[in-house]
Amino acid sequence: MYQKLITIIVSLFLVFTSSAAALADDKSAVVLLYHRFGEDGLPSTNIKLEQFDAHIAELLSGGYSVVPLSEVVRRQKAKEPFTEKTVAITVDDAYRSVLKEGWPRLKAAGLPMTLFVSTDPVDQGNPNYMSWDDIRQLRAEGVEIGHHTASHLHMIYGGLETSKADIANATARFEAELGAVPPLFAYPYGEYDPELENEIRALGYTAAFSQYSGPVAHWSDPYALPRFPINERFGGIDRFRLIVGTLALPVEDLAPINPVIFDERNPPVFGFTVDSTVRGLSAMACYPSHLGRAAELVRLNENRIEVRFDEPFPKGRNRINCTMPAADGRWYWLGRFFYVPGGKLD
Repeated sequence: MYQKLITIIVSLFLVFTSSAAALADDKSAVVLLYHRFGEDGLPSTNIKLEQFDAHIAELLSGGYSVVPLSEVVRRQKAKEPFTEKTVAITVDDAYRSVLKEGWPRLKAAGLPMTLFVSTDPVDQGNPNYMSWDDIRQLRAEGVEIGHHTASHLHMIYGGLETSKADIANATARFEAELGAVPPLFAYPYGEYDPELENEIRALGYTAAFSQYSGPVAHWSDPYALPRFPINERFGGIDRFRLIVGTLALPVEDLAPINPVIFDERNPPVFGFTVDSTVRGLSAMACYPSHLGRAAELVRLNENRIEVRFDEPFPKGRNRINCTMPAADGRWYWLGRFFYVPGGKLD
């Protein structure tokens, strides 16, 4: 009798978990972020070619729907269902290795790509970057072009007026060289704050992307969308399979709203309410990027979670990643970007 009861409980748990995972699956998609291809002396922004080949093979293995980034944005804003395991591929900065190594592999595999271009290095003829002719060639071959400012500045540090001027400079160059302004925007270094979000919205961009990990979901802020950064360290095939199978954790009422954290609020108390369809919250773990361990989680009620830790974030960019098991070996993932002013710029 006891064993039968345990079996029933486990079965009900799996039903609830599977239902919640199905709910998240058609409401979220994974966006990948690359920079360099086969530039092995720069491991923090590079992916080894053998790693990238393995990623492509995985995406072609079945079960994934790889779509243009614009399609992810369209469905996200319209709240239209995503196909199971929807993935989009983005690349930042227009390095020449994208033209020589990255795009030819994706093109041969029939996989779409979006390239976010910072215009100053292109205009300066930097030999490590593409030319405008190269960018026009990629566009003619089906690559979506995105806006990534002119100088790739640290926008929070530079301030709103400097950022607006830099965006305008790039906009003029896109109009001159491509005849149109790209509708999608990516924040350099993934750094943004509410003022910058409002400016990008006011300028008419369809959406804007950062660099913190997590799937794009129907409930995500369309002007602070996540992408999974991939480099040599985080480019192994096991991790790749993990992230392309992640589901957005269904949440609301995230706090704080402003990702910029000043000394008097450092460390922040990060909180969110998880949808009631999600079960097994006791299995959740949240990892602030500077701790090297999981933070304390406090449940204020059945579904309200607060992430607490005593050690302040260091100056500069920081993140919190919260994960927990979902159904079928997949994982829920919730990421959040934080920025502490005064850090060393890189």
